[in-house]
Amino acid sequence: MQQKPEELFQPIISLPLTRTTRNGQVQYFHFGSTHYTTSQGLVLDIGAYTLALDCPWQLELPQGEAITHRQIFLQKQAAGLPDPTFDWKVPGSNMRDQRLKDLLKGGYPMVAEKAEPGENFGFKLYFTNGAMLSVTPTPADKGEFFWQIFSNLGDGFKAEAGPAGLIR
Repeated sequence: MQQKPEELFQPIISLPLTRTTRNGQVQYFHFGSTHYTTSQGLVLDIGAYTLALDCPWQLELPQGEAITHRQIFLQKQAAGLPDPTFDWKVPGSNMRDQRLKDLLKGGYPMVAEKAEPGENFGFKLYFTNGAMLSVTPTPADKGEFFWQIFSNLGDGFKAEAGPAGLIR
């Protein structure tokens, strides 16, 4: 990376992870809190900053467990037989959605503490509770971007890494 991760990720350092969402395979981690009003007048609670991931990643938890990008293709845990109509695209139907939801419901504060660079524009983001988000793009990843971090505060902050390199 041309810029140090501490500089690119500075806006989220000291902010709590407040929610997670996704669109297809792209996972969004929201830090801090702000509100957005839709054109229909609906007020949405969103992160002040959002980290979007469209490459391999793993969230290592302090207890030794991990939530990974690949768990999106596994059916969530439920009593009874597996659902033969399982569709990973349905929000909340897969293990990744379930585990991230449970993590945030668990009451363990996850405050971003520091970031370190990795290979191929990857990085590690450490949290004060001992968790670590490891983002590991590969040259074979063909998406528009590997990761993006952007502000929802209207200040225009955005940084992105992808096949074309790092863009700020």
